[in-house]
Amino acid sequence: MAGLDMSISGLASGFDWKSVVDQLTAVERTPQTKVRTEQTTLASRRSALGQIATQLTDLQTKATALGDSSLYNRRSVSSSDTTIASVSTADGAVTGSYSINVTTLATPSSWLGATSGIISPLHTADISASAGTPAGPVLSAAGWGSTLTAGTVTIGVQNSSGTVTNATVTVATTDTLKEVLVKLDTAIGSTGGATYSSANDQVTITRPNGTNLILGSASDTSNLLSCLKLFTPASGANAVSDSKLGSLKLFSSLSSQPLVTPLTYGTTATTGAFSINGVSISYSSSSTLSSVLNSINDSAAGVQASFDSGLNRIVLKNKEAGNRGVVLAQSGSSNFLTAFGLTGGTLSSGTDLVYSINGGATAKARSNSIRDSDSGLTGLTITASKVGTTTINSANDTGAARSAVDALVSSVNRVQSLISSLTVSNRDAAGKITAGVLAYDQTIFQLGSSLRSLLSLQLSGGPSTTIRGLADLGYSTTGYTNELSATNSASLNTALSSQLSEVQKFFSTTTTGLSERITSFVKPMVDENSGTLPQRQKGLTEQSSKLDDQLVAMERRVQSNRERLLAGFRAMEAAQAKSNSQMQFLNQKLGIA
Repeated sequence: MAGLDMSISGLASGFDWKSVVDQLTAVERTPQTKVRTEQTTLASRRSALGQIATQLTDLQTKATALGDSSLYNRRSVSSSDTTIASVSTADGAVTGSYSINVTTLATPSSWLGATSGIISPLHTADISASAGTPAGPVLSAAGWGSTLTAGTVTIGVQNSSGTVTNATVTVATTDTLKEVLVKLDTAIGSTGGATYSSANDQVTITRPNGTNLILGSASDTSNLLSCLKLFTPASGANAVSDSKLGSLKLFSSLSSQPLVTPLTYGTTATTGAFSINGVSISYSSSSTLSSVLNSINDSAAGVQASFDSGLNRIVLKNKEAGNRGVVLAQSGSSNFLTAFGLTGGTLSSGTDLVYSINGGATAKARSNSIRDSDSGLTGLTITASKVGTTTINSANDTGAARSAVDALVSSVNRVQSLISSLTVSNRDAAGKITAGVLAYDQTIFQLGSSLRSLLSLQLSGGPSTTIRGLADLGYSTTGYTNELSATNSASLNTALSSQLSEVQKFFSTTTTGLSERITSFVKPMVDENSGTLPQRQKGLTEQSSKLDDQLVAMERRVQSNRERLLAGFRAMEAAQAKSNSQMQFLNQKLGIA
């Protein structure tokens, strides 16, 4: 028996004393339930105060929006013909209707690089099929603008009766220019018909007497004719290269370009720079012509650089329309601008925008955007697209102000509805009364009344002489609710359309405007550090914390009493076990079954 677990209820006594202890413990915890109920009430009140603070903060935000003077300076603008001109506006722009007559659009100026004396010819001497003339460059190494491809080209000779005789010329990249000229002679059946002029840097194919030349066909596989810039000539004419054959190469390094004037650097042995409109552009010997043009386009120089392959020149076009120049400058001993023909270029002038307003004097602008500083129409920017006449209309945009007033009224009603739901007491069908979370809270109840008084106040001698309160804008309260209702929906529209400045005064005047008065009313209630509502929430949190401490002390006492009871019952169980053991021993001795 000595090994029995005396913590097991009723093992020796047959009495379930542990259930009794549990019931006594539950009874002793009854006061804790009341404390927790009180904590729940405190939490509900704290949450309710937080909801009110949130709604009041929203009300302050809506009031602040109505106090912003820019709200009343917004404009709506339109153009009767947007294909001629569009219009944008800024706050406070002039209002009215303006006829804009565009007679000349602005176009950008361009700086055109030189086309002569810049690029070396394909060869320094004339070449023909005749013996003794130089062979000229190998085609693969010639200074074409594009890479020559091997293959075939078709040369046709048409006689006087219209019959065409076609010959196929096979081109290899290892051919020299002279070898190609010989092949062309053979194709047209006229020795000496194909020649190259070093002075003109052009190839000429002289037609046989009484014939016409037809160059190329859809079956051609070589681009020789494109490289030679040869096209079918007019009837009775010879074929002559459309322009000089020596060409800059967009995707070749600067050091390999066929320039008459060798490229020099200045910053280092292989790097240099130049400037366009005061913006520095760097280059190196390994830069390609394409990469330099891209650097110009990506810079703040304000020009679009491109390569005119037909005339072999660089063109700098102003990105902004208007008759303005392009300023170029070399840097140190770098000679990029000279070597590539830009310093010897010419300006192709653009045009300025020419327009008039309301039939007045002709005016100009340096771009297709007429700024208010040009036109005198404060806050309006007019962008012309084509010649013609359009009417620009600018009017007060009251939509935003209307929305802001509606938002304020909605926010007020949310606050009042919330206060009402939290302070009202309701009786059900059985007569039971359920009190709101903040019922009998005079501070909150008075908050709703005070807010109603503030919003229904009609000021005499206020910021506006014609709008003294929300009632003049069509909003008022009734005797049954603190919420605002629209009693005259036309009043606000009328005020915004005809008395916008007075509406602005009523809401946004410093100190006395409704926006400022609402802020002055709300801020002491919601200020995070000193506001009435946050402070009350803090107090409720502290009360709940003290109740937590109280609950801990109460539970400590419950556990102490429980352990005392359990110890007593365990002792009883042990005594009973001992008694049972002694009785069993006596019964055995006495032979009692």
